[in-house]
Amino acid sequence: MTTDNSSSKLQVASIQMVSTPSLAENLNTASRLVQAASQQGAQLVVLPEYFCLMGLKDTDKVSAREPAGAGPIQ
Repeated sequence: MTTDNSSSKLQVASIQMVSTPSLAENLNTASRLVQAASQQGAQLVVLPEYFCLMGLKDTDKVSAREPAGAGPIQ
């Protein structure tokens, strides 16, 4: 059995943003914030659950649905 006593650290960033009804605007904001976190050393960046779209009603989210496995949100 081999023991590794080296300590490694993972730099994590949590993004806080105000999402809007505009998918494009939200993706641009998230991209800018993720890039800034990465430039400051983040290796893992966590986004809010509805970062991509905060619709005015539930059907707004349905209208932004992407085909499985394709699209900028996935």
